[in-house]
Amino acid sequence: MVRLAGRQWGLVAMVASTPFLFAFLLAASSPGLVEPVLGTALGGASWGLAAILGLLGGAVFAGCLGAISRSPGVTGSPIRRAFGLVIATSVPMGLCIVPALCLTLAGPALAVRLERGVGVVRAERFHPARELAERLRYQLPHVLPRLPRLGAW
Repeated sequence: MVRLAGRQWGLVAMVASTPFLFAFLLAASSPGLVEPVLGTALGGASWGLAAILGLLGGAVFAGCLGAISRSPGVTGSPIRRAFGLVIATSVPMGLCIVPALCLTLAGPALAVRLERGVGVVRAERFHPARELAERLRYQLPHVLPRLPRLGAW
């Protein structure tokens, strides 16, 4: 068990509850998203996995905070403590919380797509870099009229 102060456990609870709060706000803002989550296995599994990832992110964050509190430089400067907190936060956010939020958004969308019978999204057509640069060259004067004219390539 990680030994943390009470205010640190509050931070851990905030990190762990982020996917739950996001799902609640998403369902409150558009109630039509709740139906695919509750009505399909894919939607429910995506939100369930997002909840598990959120709890895992809270556990990883607690471990990072515990490691920071045991380090000898904790009583150092406030800048060093803030930097340590930012690093301790970025690890669970990048590994757990951001994927959980993506699952919260993607699950209902995929469930609705599959329910409607729409298959896999078609492959995007990729343009060569030279073609994109030429198209951008012709569009820029219309979008940014004060931009100086570029000579011929």
